[in-house]
Amino acid sequence: MVRSSAAVVLLALASSSTVLADSLTEPCRVADEYLGLAGKLDRAAARLKDRDPFRILVVGSSSTAGVGATSPAKAYTERLEEELEHRLAGVEVDVVARGVGGETAIGAEARLAKELGATKPDLVIWQIGTNDVYRKVDLSTFRATAERGLRDIAAAGVDAALLDPQYVPQDEALYAPYVGALEQLSVATGVPLARRFAAMRAVAKAGGGGVISRDRLHMNDTGHACVGAFLAEALDRKLAPTPPAIAEAHRPT
Repeated sequence: MVRSSAAVVLLALASSSTVLADSLTEPCRVADEYLGLAGKLDRAAARLKDRDPFRILVVGSSSTAGVGATSPAKAYTERLEEELEHRLAGVEVDVVARGVGGETAIGAEARLAKELGATKPDLVIWQIGTNDVYRKVDLSTFRATAERGLRDIAAAGVDAALLDPQYVPQDEALYAPYVGALEQLSVATGVPLARRFAAMRAVAKAGGGGVISRDRLHMNDTGHACVGAFLAEALDRKLAPTPPAIAEAHRPT
């Protein structure tokens, strides 16, 4: 599906000459520090410039499978597709979600080659870490598995970005080492990390409303919507950054 309307987010590049400067809406407002993606997505950005259909493969566990959302249409991957098409005007975006409930990084890495071959994506987003926390996967094993998976993706000639776990208030301390390991891996490899954990925590602690379902683990409809919009904004800034002069002209005062 292709839409001619422009973005609904702060400083998003709608076309070569048109910018709309609406920010992420409540309860999804997050600071700029959570929206920047360090690292490189050069191959993905080059594919985007061709204006051909742009396919994103999202590999992950239950949240990527849409668990917690009241319908498949409300999953964060669906929101991501919709939001990116608004931001990247004239580009047909296809987000392919391949989530397996309960899967750890080891399981995801084992099926990466199959998913890459079947999907032939322009970009891979690897949603990683949630189940490794609860299954107490050794941190060194977790990191080595993630490194191996990223090498597999790079060998296929595709760029990758990591999406860390959702924020679960009662288990914040358990998540911290795994989130930290992903941050270190991002710095070491140059693979961008979308900081879902920190962004959701900031929303929750700012009184932005509940983003976790009644099971106290999975994202609810609000959480899925927020993460889809947050991820789309972060990717847009990385893949199609607003020229500095235009960004300055539209900076809120």
